[in-house]
Amino acid sequence: MSPLSPLRLLLPLLLFLTLAVSKHTSNWAVLVGTSRFWFNYRHLANVLSLYRTVKRLGIPDSQIILMLPDDMACNPRNAFPGAVYNNADRALDLYGNNIEVDYRGYEVTVENFIRLMTDRVGEDMPRSKRLLTDERSNILVYMTGHGGNEFLKFQDAEEISAFDLADAFEQMWEKKRYHEMLFMIDTCQANTMYSKFYSPNILATGSSALSQSSYSHHADADVGVAVIDRFTYYNLEFLENRVKDRNSKVTMGELFDSYDPALIHSEPGIRYDLFPGGEEGARSRLVMDFFGNAQGVVVDENEEGGGKGKGNETEWLEELRKIEEMIEEAKRRHNESLRVAPQHVSVMEEVIAREEEGRRLKRSEGAVKVDEEGLWRKKAVGVAALVGIAGIWAAGSWLDS
Repeated sequence: MSPLSPLRLLLPLLLFLTLAVSKHTSNWAVLVGTSRFWFNYRHLANVLSLYRTVKRLGIPDSQIILMLPDDMACNPRNAFPGAVYNNADRALDLYGNNIEVDYRGYEVTVENFIRLMTDRVGEDMPRSKRLLTDERSNILVYMTGHGGNEFLKFQDAEEISAFDLADAFEQMWEKKRYHEMLFMIDTCQANTMYSKFYSPNILATGSSALSQSSYSHHADADVGVAVIDRFTYYNLEFLENRVKDRNSKVTMGELFDSYDPALIHSEPGIRYDLFPGGEEGARSRLVMDFFGNAQGVVVDENEEGGGKGKGNETEWLEELRKIEEMIEEAKRRHNESLRVAPQHVSVMEEVIAREEEGRRLKRSEGAVKVDEEGLWRKKAVGVAALVGIAGIWAAGSWLDS
């Protein structure tokens, strides 16, 4: 045998393992708006726009964590009560009748966000407020609000820093809470927020570089404020026009190539170095790997269709055999119970049988009562006879004397 033969045998196995590692089995989205107050309407519209898109591409509400610090739909200033729009033509109501907000109002805090990501929550926390991911989960993390150099404000009351985010994601990696992550942020100086990341398998993108602002796209005169930011607007435009369905093969590289600083009015950034395969690996990933729910399937079968596939078939047959034995055992026990106490075919038959039993018992009780009464009559007649005989004997004795 050639010295290279073992190596040749190992190459297909290594290739298979490499492909298996690159697969994921679930997709999750964490969509966070961090701004309160009516004049920040566009930030809520940003989040709801991404929420609608990932739902369209197949991620269910059970795998989306939606954090909204304010309810613009019910704000008294809203000229269109119960509705939120991201375009002046108001063609699409983002709020609609099918929205599930997981964290609302003052629940949207830095602490709750970090606890959500790291799963450091109490046992009484409902499942709808937990990120139930594992080492096979791809996660899209989208954040929008007001920020600055290495910080993002939460409701104008507190801040989360780039270091906080980096450490939270490292905890997630150590606890095997994600397979690959896409971090996307739309805020002023957004690119500084992922500058401190050091955990593997993270692809990050932001709307603006250091010292740059993130601008709104346009305003609605009737709403009275800006309705969407530029970076989010052009991402949505690409996703709506290029990613039509869940079978789309559009790559992340195509999405990133669509970024035009002249349209966005700032320098969007992309960080590739933490991702497997670097820039090439990240750009070749499908958009659906993060924005959709194309679940991977692990197939335990080699290219020739034998080996592990046959082993699995043997296991399935063995399990079926055990199930058949359990069914036979249940039938045997049932038949034994029928010999001890016959079972009725229907409930009505059982009721009729019980009624017949009751009548039989009543008849038995009546017969016993009749027998007892006859016995007492016989005893009375006997006593009367004895008394009569005694009286006759007494009278005879008296006459002799």
